[in-house]
Amino acid sequence: MTILNNPVLSDLIIQERDILTRIAEGGPLDQVLRDLVLLVERPSNGEMLASVLFVSPDGRRLLQGAAPSLPTEYNEAIHGIAIGDNVGSCGTAAHFGRPVIVRDIATDPLWKDFRGLALKHDLHACWSMPIKAADGTIIGTYANYYREPRLPTERDMEVISMVARTTGILARQQAEEQRQLLFREMNHRVKNAFALASSLVTLSARVAKTPEELANTAKARLAALGRAHGLVKPKNLDGGWAPEDTTSLRAVLDDILAPYLDEVMMERVAISGADFALAPSAITSVALLFHEMTTNAVKYGCFAKPEGRLTVTWGIEGDRIDITWEERCPSTNGPPPKAGFGTTLIDGMVRQLHGSIEREWRVDSLAIRMNMPLSSIAQATQIASGSSWDMPSSEVAAQ
Repeated sequence: MTILNNPVLSDLIIQERDILTRIAEGGPLDQVLRDLVLLVERPSNGEMLASVLFVSPDGRRLLQGAAPSLPTEYNEAIHGIAIGDNVGSCGTAAHFGRPVIVRDIATDPLWKDFRGLALKHDLHACWSMPIKAADGTIIGTYANYYREPRLPTERDMEVISMVARTTGILARQQAEEQRQLLFREMNHRVKNAFALASSLVTLSARVAKTPEELANTAKARLAALGRAHGLVKPKNLDGGWAPEDTTSLRAVLDDILAPYLDEVMMERVAISGADFALAPSAITSVALLFHEMTTNAVKYGCFAKPEGRLTVTWGIEGDRIDITWEERCPSTNGPPPKAGFGTTLIDGMVRQLHGSIEREWRVDSLAIRMNMPLSSIAQATQIASGSSWDMPSSEVAAQ
């Protein structure tokens, strides 16, 4: 049999069982996926570099899944590429739902728009296999890159098919965990809704002079809170944002903060950064990220104390964006002994946007710093044209 005569394939089968066992035992999916890619690469001694991409929620693009050996610059450049004909090997494979074998990137027309990028990183061949769900839906691609032009052998195709199948199992497991996360998130939001409503009434009572004024102010803030919650509705419930939906980073921040700001509070909030349009698929993640940080500020941080202040700044360097959320208020309690679900959500959203996050606790402040690729959150057309960055920077109170 082919498998018995192919020690590489036999070893892969044994290792695949180990990986599936780790999945069943609840191993971190991103780490398991990374280990799977490294496992497939190992026999080639550096000649083959593997990549897994997943279809975006809107079904139009491919997002980075795991490619630990490919150059970071290359991974960031292809994160978010369109699915379609003549979009490299992976974009085309996801479009047609069949393997796409490119022997020589330097001459193949499928790579005309990405040829320079690939050759810059010494990538000369790319074979891509679609990853399918149980019902046949395309959920991603698995690809092998090579340092020289070449075509696959029959054994190569057997290995690629096996890895694509295993990755499909991984993706289905990830989808199940996301459903469980959704249930936890909904429970978390329901509890927060009551806490936030109580906080809004307290904030309104600080400035209201009559019961009627208190009622009107609280009603307006609750309506604003409802609009803010609309930004972070789970994608599973209504399909998420339509591709034509557009909004900016500043607009999302304004909507999220609006329920907690009045003429007094506005003086305590400053936002600074060149505004830009968010990618439709990133709107929910970005909104949820700032919603959770705002919720924590209302319950425990700068919005829970009359003297608290909030500063949100961001800056763009090359192809990355740095965002800093800083709360200043006396006698902060420091980091909690155990991270709550809100913190888990924040960290998860940053990872989903392929970024990093760090927190700095001081006696009178908390600074949360995030760094991520622009391609994860900004509209691709504006990144390409640079028009996103034409808007002047500003330092003004949130409206």
